[in-house]
Amino acid sequence: MTAAFLGGYTGGMSVVEKASAWIGRLAAKMRKPPAPLGARGEAWAAKYLRKRGYKLIVRNRRERKGEIDLIVMDKEFLVFVEVRTRSSEDFMTPEASIRAEKRETVRKTVRRLIRKHRTAGLRPRIDVVAIIWPVGAKAPSAVRHHKGVIPIAGW
Repeated sequence: MTAAFLGGYTGGMSVVEKASAWIGRLAAKMRKPPAPLGARGEAWAAKYLRKRGYKLIVRNRRERKGEIDLIVMDKEFLVFVEVRTRSSEDFMTPEASIRAEKRETVRKTVRRLIRKHRTAGLRPRIDVVAIIWPVGAKAPSAVRHHKGVIPIAGW
């Protein structure tokens, strides 16, 4: 590039420096933004459970008005997992964020899925994985797995 191409003004920078700066700005615009906190938490929970011997069946299973974050197998249990991720526990714990309405929605969704997809003798269980992932951290500072904490009527 020449000074004529740049409008005659180089601003004290060489053409190579200007081009390099422009490429850097372009690359910054094109970088993929970090995944939302909830999505990162769900991915981490799936990896966490796999390392502990669970077999992942499906992620983000929607059924009518509800969604199950993870469905995994644990020996004779078909486990439906609600994942809660927070950047801190200053306001409330991830576990406390699961209000009665959400628990009921999860229960109804699980019952619908069980009726719809016969579970081949597997016993259903609803677990919660609570994750604390501080802002800017590359990994969570805490992961807590609570087994069977949301009861399913009839099982």
